[in-house]
Amino acid sequence: MTLRTARWVMLLVPASLYVFSWVHRVAPAVVAADLMRAFSITAAALGNLAAIYPYVFAAMALVAGGLTDTLGPRWTLALGGATMGLGAAVFGGASTFGVAFAGRLLVGLGASVMLIAWLSLAAAWFRPDEFATISGWTQTVGNAGALLAASPLALLVEAVGWRHTFVVIGGVTLVLAAGAAGLIRDRPEGMGFPPVNPEHARRSVPTLREVLRGVPEVMRNPRTWPPILATCGIYSTFITFLGLWGVPYLTQVYGLTRVHAATVVSMLAVGTAIGSPVVGWLSDRWLGRRRLPMVAFAALYAVCWIGLVLPADARLPVSWLIPFFLVTGFAASGLVLVWSCVREVNDPARVGIAIGFCNVPIFLGVAVLQWLTGVILDARWAGLTAGGARHYPPAAYQAAFTVCLALAAGALVAALCVTETRCRNVWTRRA
Repeated sequence: MTLRTARWVMLLVPASLYVFSWVHRVAPAVVAADLMRAFSITAAALGNLAAIYPYVFAAMALVAGGLTDTLGPRWTLALGGATMGLGAAVFGGASTFGVAFAGRLLVGLGASVMLIAWLSLAAAWFRPDEFATISGWTQTVGNAGALLAASPLALLVEAVGWRHTFVVIGGVTLVLAAGAAGLIRDRPEGMGFPPVNPEHARRSVPTLREVLRGVPEVMRNPRTWPPILATCGIYSTFITFLGLWGVPYLTQVYGLTRVHAATVVSMLAVGTAIGSPVVGWLSDRWLGRRRLPMVAFAALYAVCWIGLVLPADARLPVSWLIPFFLVTGFAASGLVLVWSCVREVNDPARVGIAIGFCNVPIFLGVAVLQWLTGVILDARWAGLTAGGARHYPPAAYQAAFTVCLALAAGALVAALCVTETRCRNVWTRRA
């Protein structure tokens, strides 16, 4: 096997697991009505069930970074995939809301290590000036999972039911986890190749104590926070719509069928899948900048949210929805620069911790917003139900999405404060 082929393996094997982590991330939007009907729950309860995923991501962020730095990406990915597969099977077979909650918890635990381990693997197998491009492609892969969780998932659920669907997904994930254990190697040296990234190759495997000691250093660095806060505002609103309320909104406000609504919402994922490698390439190769593309994409994303809070008489026509969500997803892809921005202002010996720490506030934001929007919808509920699930009026969605617009605007402000690194590490111990 050549080095070029080996590097493709190090991309494709984690990619297969990352796809399924995204399927789980956004699947609640497609099966929202099924879950509300099966367990007789409200929007707030559904929001809490969906929020378990990001809560676990936030709690596991530093643990995942520590696992990646100590256990290594190979076994972190394999064990995470096995946990995710088991959780999916438990979720599909749940007889009570509590069991479904436990299954979702296991899925979140397994999925929480996927991206951090993959990016740590990329840091060993790819040069620093390729890192933002690789980061962009990870989001393209992730959004391929989001596409699978749109129309294809909706069609499968319609055909065999949501329970059988998740059991099958769990089985496939377990097979992929076994593949990760057998094929991945943490560094090129593990396959007899010279180091691609000498800076990374010189790193010794840190102890858990050394890893934990690096956490306060990352947190105290003021340059760590602007890209994280900008991404938090973008990602929390993006996932809240794509992964929870997008399909219910389009079915209840626009009267679309579930499959049609899932297809329309999937344009967010298509836009992000297209935009993520474009942003990485623009930043790494064309501009040689981080802040400028992040600001430009954040500004476009904030403007897009205005289209979802318009009054009824100015609401976007159905024919505009697909291009609108395509552009919105493209604009959201600017968030992929967060890992480069944070990595380049922190100690290069603490890649796992720096990348892992990004997930703490970002996924806390997702979890809180999913719960909060559910509370807002319940507060505006007029008492209507359809097929055993609550039916919310347009004004309820408008109120929830106004909060999302405010957060998107805040993300733009934070992006303006990002440190410009010119695609190189600028960390000093006094940073």
